[in-house]
Amino acid sequence: MSGVFRKCLVAITGTTGVGKSQLAIELARRLNGEVINADALQVYKGYGIITNKVTDGEMDGIPHHLLGFVDPAREYTVQEFEHDALEKIDEIHGRNRIPILVGGTNYYIQSVMFQKSLIRDPGSPKNHQAPANDRSFELARTEKSNRELWDELRQIDPIMAENWHPNNRRKVLRSLEVFHTTGRKHSEWVAESEEARRKEETLRFPTLVFWLYADTPVLDRRLDNRVDDMIKRGMFDELDQLAGDLDDPAALSGQKDDFCVGLKQAIGFREFKAYLASTSDPRVPASERERLRRHGIEEMKTSTRRYARRQITWIRNKLLPECRSTATKDAKAHSFVLDATDLGAWEADVQRRALDIAQSFVSGTELPDPKTTSDVANKLLSEVKDKPNSILAWKRHLCSVCSMSAEDSPSGEATEVWLNGDDEYKQHLRSKQHKNNARYRKRLAQDSGPDTEELDRSESTRPAKRSNPGSKGCSAA
Repeated sequence: MSGVFRKCLVAITGTTGVGKSQLAIELARRLNGEVINADALQVYKGYGIITNKVTDGEMDGIPHHLLGFVDPAREYTVQEFEHDALEKIDEIHGRNRIPILVGGTNYYIQSVMFQKSLIRDPGSPKNHQAPANDRSFELARTEKSNRELWDELRQIDPIMAENWHPNNRRKVLRSLEVFHTTGRKHSEWVAESEEARRKEETLRFPTLVFWLYADTPVLDRRLDNRVDDMIKRGMFDELDQLAGDLDDPAALSGQKDDFCVGLKQAIGFREFKAYLASTSDPRVPASERERLRRHGIEEMKTSTRRYARRQITWIRNKLLPECRSTATKDAKAHSFVLDATDLGAWEADVQRRALDIAQSFVSGTELPDPKTTSDVANKLLSEVKDKPNSILAWKRHLCSVCSMSAEDSPSGEATEVWLNGDDEYKQHLRSKQHKNNARYRKRLAQDSGPDTEELDRSESTRPAKRSNPGSKGCSAA
């Protein structure tokens, strides 16, 4: 590439299983770029199968950053990622190369693209923030239960409490820490930050965002096959290792009973918990162990599909509206959809199209209308809102059809399915999994004889204060 170097950023997002890493490597090779990982689990060392890390061979000599560098024994926060990624971007720009941010953790991507945080210690310089790895507030409250922390937040800041599930300890602690550190409610900081975003320049760099998209039926089959492939590659060995580390007091301390932090978030660990326990219990018959294994596989496939839908919801309702809000600003975020449904057409539909657009962006020349690149792009981008939904306007929904009591669950653990906001909830109601569960519950009601009217209702919008503090459910936010 020639001409004056332009300090900019390319970001690649999409669901799991659409080829984000492959595209990042292809673009880096042609654009003189370097790749920065934006996946919350791939930052941890080891566990390459359950976190789906790109291999050394697949990297093809392209520099990759923030990949497999964090000790699994501790939690890595979005604040740390923001700091580390911005450092890497500055280094890459200093080499006159293009940083390519890639991953499916969209709040990681947004934290780097947009300067939105106004939270700081009283009396500190305007842009000062506490060290990202300061866990003193959290460690001082290790003896408190999730419910006790949530009740404390409900007394201090009921608006934020209604946004977090009582078992989402990380987010509840963050809201409490904001209040105790600054003397102001977290909800007040959020409102102020959103107002500033509407008025000020918040995009850090001119940014090009590629959303890799695959039609749902095709993606579902691809994700199911991916789980089968992970099993063949040795996923159970990694799950055994992770379970062993969690039983070791010196390893992964503090994560044992929380599926919302660190590597415990990896899809597969919760789903196979009962099976993994059975493998070390000689009292469990082989037939029951095999049943738990098959059930875990189906649960993992379901969880993977559900996670992909949450990723799409975030992109539609948060990331792309945030990008669109820069249209009237000096620095702009340009969003393009690439149709990755047909892998046989990858070179034409994804690789060449992305390269043409990226080369125009990096050189500062005129870009095509994003809606004209494909029918899929026109459909998806026509549905994007002009501004992101406010977290303060969220209404959390509990789907009583898809939630399970401990008695009904094969694993013996209660599971609550919570959806953040009306858009995510409506999408969930249209999902195949929800409709299957609704039909199943209706048949159960008809077989047992009670009035089915209540079971036909597909949801409950009980506020968080009425949720079961003993369940293991986590907010999808």
